[in-house]
Amino acid sequence: MINARRTLLTAALAAATFVGTEAASVSDARADVRIRVGGSAHVRVGGGVRVRAPRVHWRVRRPAPPPLRIRVGGSIWVGGGYYGPRFAPPPPPPADCDCGPGNYYPVVAQPTAGVYVAPAPRPALPRWGIGVAAGGVDVEGHDAGDDLALLGRLRLTPRWQLEGEIGKSELEDGSRVDRRLGAGLNFEFSPYNRFTPYLVGSMGVTQVEVASGDYESSQSFGEVGIGLRLAVTPRIHLAGDIRAGSRAAIEDEPRPLDAAARSIAPPEDESEEYTRARLSAVLFF
Repeated sequence: MINARRTLLTAALAAATFVGTEAASVSDARADVRIRVGGSAHVRVGGGVRVRAPRVHWRVRRPAPPPLRIRVGGSIWVGGGYYGPRFAPPPPPPADCDCGPGNYYPVVAQPTAGVYVAPAPRPALPRWGIGVAAGGVDVEGHDAGDDLALLGRLRLTPRWQLEGEIGKSELEDGSRVDRRLGAGLNFEFSPYNRFTPYLVGSMGVTQVEVASGDYESSQSFGEVGIGLRLAVTPRIHLAGDIRAGSRAAIEDEPRPLDAAARSIAPPEDESEEYTRARLSAVLFF
């Protein structure tokens, strides 16, 4: 009887120890297992032995669950009126521009205030002018001679002028006299400047007199040249130019010439080349 009760007590202690060990090994990280073994034994002398079986009390204490945390994020944007404090502001509205044929909205020009000052008009250049010219002439096959002329000018535009000329050239120490009547055009590159280059071209007729009237002939001529003009004042101009030309005899009845006159007379069947340089002064009004 006593042995059976001792065996039962030993088995109960072993089972309690095994259960506690397994429970602790399985849930040692998630639960707190507590085991309490209780009981008592009473021995009465002369009356027998009474054993109260032990009682095993165990309790598993589970850890409290972590607190529940809820995080709500995001932002609300309604028509550009509200922006969350942690976000950048929206982009600025597009500027008005004329973007070509695909533009859907008209662009209205903004009025600007300003004062426009018109430049002062240039003064009108004088239109009419008269002057004189003097220089030298070199005719092919002859000695150089002197050249004098009277000039008349008419300004057509600021750059273009019409020129008329009556001149006289003397060759071979006066033994040949060429009287000239011509008209031409002058083109000034910068008519409002004090200095300006210009181009000239003219044509006309020349009357040749040889040996004091013993021989006369008529020639047509054409010439071109280049020069430089100086405006001393708006109405007084000085100029210098050089010209190259050619002239040929007009059909005339030839007259008999002696050998001396024939040597200085212009050829009847060929052209005669010449160059001349002149200085001129013109008064405009």
